[in-house]
Amino acid sequence: MQKRGFLVFFAVVYILISTSGICFANTEVTGSGADVTDTGTVEDAGRGAASRVPAPDISAPSALLMEAETGQILYEKNTGIPLHISAANKLMTVLVAVENGNLSSNVTVSSESVITEGSTLNLVVGEKYLLNDLLHAVMLTSANDAAIAVAEHISSGDIGKFVDLMNKTAEKLGMDNTHFTNPTGLYDENQYTTASDIAKLVRYATGNPQFSNIFNAKVRLWSDKDKSRMLTSSNDLFWEYDGILGGKTGYNTKEKQTVICTASRSNLRLISIVLDAPDKTVFTDASALFDYGFDNFRKSTLVSKNEVIKTVEWEGHEVRLISMNDIMYVHPLGESYIKEFEANADLSDPLKRTLPAGSATFILNDGTKVVISLYPDSEIVPPEDMKTRIQKRIMENRDIFLIVAVLVAIEILLLIVNAGKLIAKFISFIQRRDKKDSE
Repeated sequence: MQKRGFLVFFAVVYILISTSGICFANTEVTGSGADVTDTGTVEDAGRGAASRVPAPDISAPSALLMEAETGQILYEKNTGIPLHISAANKLMTVLVAVENGNLSSNVTVSSESVITEGSTLNLVVGEKYLLNDLLHAVMLTSANDAAIAVAEHISSGDIGKFVDLMNKTAEKLGMDNTHFTNPTGLYDENQYTTASDIAKLVRYATGNPQFSNIFNAKVRLWSDKDKSRMLTSSNDLFWEYDGILGGKTGYNTKEKQTVICTASRSNLRLISIVLDAPDKTVFTDASALFDYGFDNFRKSTLVSKNEVIKTVEWEGHEVRLISMNDIMYVHPLGESYIKEFEANADLSDPLKRTLPAGSATFILNDGTKVVISLYPDSEIVPPEDMKTRIQKRIMENRDIFLIVAVLVAIEILLLIVNAGKLIAKFISFIQRRDKKDSE
């Protein structure tokens, strides 16, 4: 009995002592990047973002130049016009296969895939090919039989399910003006996309290393039962333009050619999209877009990591709001390119370095909006009252409190039992006394 009472007393004393101080938890600082959103598309003769430099003269009816990291549009011409672009189907087919398949897996060719129209590799029914090899063939030669074989492999033979995956991926990427009806790009009046949507696709897909390896390939050795040969890209810029990373060409009719390319120089990585261009000017258009971008734009730091963007007074404290990351932006040479700036604070208890406490918005001259989350550079946690401290200690020491609760319950039960025995003895004593008195 004495031992149990001592244990209860010790546990209660420990908990009361532990609640006498305030404990601050260590926190890990996390960062947030910029949300860069272009303002839309303009249907015109073609305009660039550099006000001091004339925009290039592009023959294609629709074209776009984007900086890949920031998503800023440096040139646009009719980027919202819906067009039938077969190369977009091939790019999406490769992306869906990369994200949903194993590149080392074997693909068995069906009879349905070998009877596909258009460009083909003359695949053999029943033969097995590596998925990786077939995807390179789709990218390099636009082989429609390879595209069908890939689609059947990924969707267990159901082409409709594969097309659903294509459209769901497009929806996920915000390709709001795109609809696919087949994996090959063969003409269908219900199938369409835009230069703006293709830019979203390429920007996302080239962030996948497996996709990039395929997109960047110039040549690929192809082997089957009878012979081996080299599959070579029809993208002339691979051999004609300095800095080309990857690319895809395609067409439904020879007078309407498409070239979708990426290139890198210095710290710029550009995406050039030229749609439905005449055969004679499709590559010169793409080169002109790249020249315009590399010659007239630079990428600089818009906001530095830990840079103080706004300082506010809050509950008697000076709070400095900072960016957690370096935020980059693209601007024409000789122009700061910042049209408007606004910073807002949104502070509440507790003020922690891991929780956003405001935002900064930059509006660039081309209408691009850059939104940056701001974080306090230090923490301000309000002091805890006695009730909060006790509740906190109870949560932190639940096992000890459980033991204490059990011991206290046992003590109460024992007290009740002992009290019952004493009452019974007292009643028995009274009864004996009354009996003796009555005698």
